[in-house]
Amino acid sequence: MSRLPREPVPPDVFFQDVVPAIFAEFHLEEQEREARIKLGVVLGVASEDANASEPGGAWTLQLEAGELAISDGRADDCDVTIVQSVDDWRSALWGGHPRLVADLVEAIDEAKPQELRTIGDANRPQNPAALEELAELRGRIDAVIAGEGVGPGEGGADDDWRIGIVVGSGPIPDAADATIRLGAEEAEAMRRGELHPVEALITGQLRLEGDLGLIIRLQAIAMSSSMPARKPPNPKR
Repeated sequence: MSRLPREPVPPDVFFQDVVPAIFAEFHLEEQEREARIKLGVVLGVASEDANASEPGGAWTLQLEAGELAISDGRADDCDVTIVQSVDDWRSALWGGHPRLVADLVEAIDEAKPQELRTIGDANRPQNPAALEELAELRGRIDAVIAGEGVGPGEGGADDDWRIGIVVGSGPIPDAADATIRLGAEEAEAMRRGELHPVEALITGQLRLEGDLGLIIRLQAIAMSSSMPARKPPNPKR
């Protein structure tokens, strides 16, 4: 049974009604309840998105002690903030583009409650405390898939799909500190399992631009959070 509304809904309805309903189906394990993270979402408020098909907005999603609280507006102390145009956001959730992202959305949407945990299981946080290291980072990373968007993007591209990830508190940078670029054909090859991300990077099919250290540090935190936390040694008796 689909969790997403059959037809697209406005962003405010999605974050105030749909997201809490989905979260209510997901029963957190003990270590997952230890996670504390504040996520900001900013959709379609940039000047280049003035012609979006519908108004966007900003929200703060705070997970603490296994409870999810959602409020209007983006808090300045968010650990991570997602920045995207309304049209690109809608495209991934209801338009099926880019397919690489839409496949994951579809899997989550159609999975039974007991199956939700197995989706992306290899990267599922087993050490939520490692996510606290996000507070030490500052910067913005943009991911761009060429030819997969539905409207004008930065740099004059007419059909790029993009999403910005801002780590750290404070105002949202106007420009990305680092950018990850992937072509539509390469993204489709990765989706089909014909192209490994490492191979794509080595061969230049996946390009990294700007502050590569920021990307590496973010990847290191993601890897650390997916590894089991070390248990403290038993005290000697």
